Amino acid sequence: MADQLNGASNAVCFTLWFKTHTNHRYAQLFNRLDPLVRFYKVPLSRHRFLRGMQYRLWQAFSRRIIYPGVLGYLGRSYQTLLSIDCNQIPAWPRHDSVVVDIDDPVFSPAEITLLNLPQVKKIIVTTEKAKTIFERLGVTRPICVIPQGVSVEQIDIDKVQEIGKRFKGERDVVIGYHAPTLTLSRDGRSRTRGDQDDLDFLFAALEKARGVDPRIKLWLFGQTSETVKQYAAEADWIKLFGYIPFTEILNYIANLDIGVYPRTWTPPPGRSSVKISQFMGCGVPIVSTDVDEAFLIEEIGCGIVCDSQESFVKALIQLVRSPQQRAELGKSGKCYAMANLSWSRLLERYQTEVRG
Repeated sequence: MADQLNGASNAVCFTLWFKTHTNHRYAQLFNRLDPLVRFYKVPLSRHRFLRGMQYRLWQAFSRRIIYPGVLGYLGRSYQTLLSIDCNQIPAWPRHDSVVVDIDDPVFSPAEITLLNLPQVKKIIVTTEKAKTIFERLGVTRPICVIPQGVSVEQIDIDKVQEIGKRFKGERDVVIGYHAPTLTLSRDGRSRTRGDQDDLDFLFAALEKARGVDPRIKLWLFGQTSETVKQYAAEADWIKLFGYIPFTEILNYIANLDIGVYPRTWTPPPGRSSVKISQFMGCGVPIVSTDVDEAFLIEEIGCGIVCDSQESFVKALIQLVRSPQQRAELGKSGKCYAMANLSWSRLLERYQTEVRG
């Protein structure tokens, strides 16, 4: 793989690294490139307070001190930089030799300027929309699209069955959602990700849906706020699993009857969610709010996209009552994921696009 990244077996990646809650895309991608690309990871503490202090120090000193020093040194030995931080580009000493993978574009003037620097060889984004926006804003370096992948080979049937037997009742219809943090709006400023992972919409929708069909259960995966714990303590239909490592999460998702994506905040355009890929890879039908990925869900026929809480509730009840429709939607998503989103296939595209 390193040969395709730089024309010689001489590629390097230097990055900050979270031991938990790591970006799923890079956790999966880097594991596969590890034998071929030299990774220098700066790990952060598992303890929240210390991790926050380390991250703030990194933000303060990386651009002016850390990147120039470290990348200037590495540039003497390696021909290509594989980067996930645009701020590394100016510090790299070689032209036409930086491959930038951008999972969360912001489309700021500063980002556009960095991506047009002569060091950049190739830009990789996860959606066609991101590519279009970058080109419209004036990015002239080559851009290719490689979507969020899913590691279908990590699904362990024995573990899936074990989890189902342990946590799933015979009549349960399990709805599931996962995020790095799980919060409510009343958590206020204590939310580390703002309102990105608020569950107010989902809880309200499920209370209404359960009023029609009480078989509905909710499984939640992620670091849970105290308010969510309090809410769940009074709702015996909610199961909190806490943080599940990315290497295990698919075994839990595969037990879901319905996967939900109840996003109510508006991120910058051009981003895609790994949750959608994971639901499809596990053959789980999706009920989603009207997000950027909605066109893909509708085009593939792997779920139902809703424009209001009322339609979200209606979609949940519809799928809860129709195992056949759930199976059909899940099959469509899985077929698409196997053909287009499995990491074995995406790595082939990664190789082809970057080499070109």
